[in-house]
Amino acid sequence: MELPNPEGQGRLIAQVITQGLCVRCGACVGICPYFRYFDGKVVMMDPCPAGETFRCLQVCPRAGYEGTSSFQQEYPGDIGACQEILTARATDETIRMKSQYGGVVSALLIYALEKEMISSAVLTDAGDLFAPKGRLVHTRSDVVDCAGSRYSASGSLSVMNAAIKEGYSRLGVVGLPCQMESLARMRLAQPDGEERARAVSLKIGLFCTWAIDYARLEAYLVRQDVKGPVLKSDIPPPPSETFKVQTPTGWMDFPLSDIRPMVQKGCSLCEDMTGEQSDIPVGTAEGRDGWNTVIARTDTGLQLLKSAIKDGWLETDDLPGANFDHLKEAARNKRKRARQAELDRSRQNE
Repeated sequence: MELPNPEGQGRLIAQVITQGLCVRCGACVGICPYFRYFDGKVVMMDPCPAGETFRCLQVCPRAGYEGTSSFQQEYPGDIGACQEILTARATDETIRMKSQYGGVVSALLIYALEKEMISSAVLTDAGDLFAPKGRLVHTRSDVVDCAGSRYSASGSLSVMNAAIKEGYSRLGVVGLPCQMESLARMRLAQPDGEERARAVSLKIGLFCTWAIDYARLEAYLVRQDVKGPVLKSDIPPPPSETFKVQTPTGWMDFPLSDIRPMVQKGCSLCEDMTGEQSDIPVGTAEGRDGWNTVIARTDTGLQLLKSAIKDGWLETDDLPGANFDHLKEAARNKRKRARQAELDRSRQNE
């Protein structure tokens, strides 16, 4: 096979994919026609002849590409820009029942669709018999169908790239911190990054400590004699130390210590726990079952949050000071771990 171009696809493969650092965000898929996402993996189909644009490298959150390499300096502090932070849950019980915790992400998306703030949204589907995957949704029922947390990467930005190519605009995107970084990198990517970025009107981030390698998790569940499809999974807040899986026959608990070795290698280099590049990130509310922690970062996020509250879509409460302190500590610890991992990796490569 012909070798990939050393200035674009070749660097991405050498720096990220062959080193096992790919986090399956999907940002390169669809920008480069020679990458595909299938069943939890990003794979190269053929060498790419492009020698000047190499956008795949520019948008990758694990690639040290000059010009788009550091976004952590944009938002100083433990949890990044914060215009408002509170706890919330959807007022619609049907949304909450389908959702992982408080249903805030689903409620905000449905509200944004119905108010025509966005035309469509990129979410993560459960993936049927294969790994979780991206899905372009347009209706309330589509959003509810995608509700719930996925603890494996989904490559969902590949669906966003396809939608932009087809002419979609005013898109909403829900994603992990690595995917939010990819969107931030897209603004600076040449030659058409700014134009592509304008197609995204709303970025909803998800708090994330790490994501699991789907193939390894699937093999583990088979060894544990898990029968039937996984309907839902959950990692309750500390001190639980449990990974929970729901099948048609009920819930099963597994030690979180069994799951941690399956974390994607690239996740160890991620400094962002709270979606610092998003408009409005959402996570669990520590010690309050059925509620979310919500941060409004940008004017777009704050406007959406206030409008949804005013129109009765969200019930809110103050975030306790202890919760805020714990959130900052967790974010600070993730940043420290990532910087140490990068330092260790640099020393190994010397």
